[in-house]
Amino acid sequence: MIRRVVHLLTIIHNPISWTLGKRIFSLFILISFWTLPTQGGVPHAQTSVANASVSLPKEQLPKLLAVSTPSSASAGPDLLGSVVSGHPDVLNVQGKPAIRFNSNLPVLDPDFLPSFHTPVGDHFETKTDEGYVITWTVRPSLQKDVAKFVLRNRVPYGMFVAVDPKTGAFLAFYGSQGRTESDSLVQKASYPAASMFKVVTTADALENRKINPDTEIYFHGCLYCIGPAYWTDNRRRDRLHLTVTEALGKSVNMIFAKIALRYLTPQNLQSMADRFGFNKEIDSDVPFEMSSAVIPSDRAGFARSAAGFGQVLISPIHAAVIAGALSNGGVMMRPHLIESIKGPDGKVFFQPKPQVLAVVADARISSTLLSMMHSTTVKGTGRRAFFRWHNDPILRKISVAGKTGTLSGLHPEGLYEWFMGMAPVGTPRIAVAALTIDRGYWRIKGTDIASRGLRTYFRKNADE
Repeated sequence: MIRRVVHLLTIIHNPISWTLGKRIFSLFILISFWTLPTQGGVPHAQTSVANASVSLPKEQLPKLLAVSTPSSASAGPDLLGSVVSGHPDVLNVQGKPAIRFNSNLPVLDPDFLPSFHTPVGDHFETKTDEGYVITWTVRPSLQKDVAKFVLRNRVPYGMFVAVDPKTGAFLAFYGSQGRTESDSLVQKASYPAASMFKVVTTADALENRKINPDTEIYFHGCLYCIGPAYWTDNRRRDRLHLTVTEALGKSVNMIFAKIALRYLTPQNLQSMADRFGFNKEIDSDVPFEMSSAVIPSDRAGFARSAAGFGQVLISPIHAAVIAGALSNGGVMMRPHLIESIKGPDGKVFFQPKPQVLAVVADARISSTLLSMMHSTTVKGTGRRAFFRWHNDPILRKISVAGKTGTLSGLHPEGLYEWFMGMAPVGTPRIAVAALTIDRGYWRIKGTDIASRGLRTYFRKNADE
């Protein structure tokens, strides 16, 4: 034993032996570390880096959500709903494709739209050739009452879309040409947005803190005049004045042209339009055309676009989705038509979950816009359609916000009368878009269809 201790002390005091021992010990430690169990190819000791949280400035949140939120092409079932494995790639109705599965998620075939004529109880459903049952989000009472109202008034073209702001579910999905129902009309984006685009202009000015609801703008001429002679400031002639809220409610063209020329830039307005969903495909389980907005850089083109006379085309679906986003604190939800799918065994095969698509504006601006848009139905361009609500014991308690738009168009030719809105203003439960296209002999406008649809919804859901 004494000899072993003496031998060990001799090795420790030997410099060469000591250095060699340290290197062997270091090599042993490295080998032990890399043989530890791993997760995803990285040692457990490093997983804390991957799981670390990062806090972002609040102003970056809208851009982050708009860019990074997964679409149906990349989102898994646990984001949008659960899908049971083993389903067919395509579900057919009467021998034609109706539902295709995109990344395991159901999407309507571009050539298929369900028929919303005969409800089954309190919902519409479609049975596929394979024995699956698709339940749709559309409310039969709302869909049928709007259809009767439009057809009874012989509107050349009439459209109405309603969504649930919190979930993105379509509550109504209606279109007609003459006496023939044609729901696919609401999927087209060939309709000029007209003065509805003033909402985008107002949002841009509010976000840049250039105006507030009570900012007064002086002007001269008629309310709906447009042109350099009217939007050019003239202290001697500009003796009329309105607040921005009043101008939005009455849809005063030159005031929004003045706001754009004084406070905004074409680049900023184009960016705001893009945030509202223009010039990009909006993810949904029902395909619809992309809305477009091109903001010119020249002074006259920029001013006219800000007032609603630019190259801006939109679909009724997109208009309703914008109204839904403003109703939901600026958060745009993924619009969807499928409520659920049951398999041949009667068990729920798919049920979607709400998904955030983008943030078009922060909650403060969205709330401000809704308060300003309320003036449209109280003393603005939409007041006539909502005047009789004051005599109804249920409807008199419900405040409606909205924005009208009127402009001539060519696809199809006629006068376009829009209304997009939401109700009730404080906590909206429904957002709508309505459009009529007339050729000079109209009986009702988009505001009338919207008023009828909202009236039907709230009378049916008075206890909610």
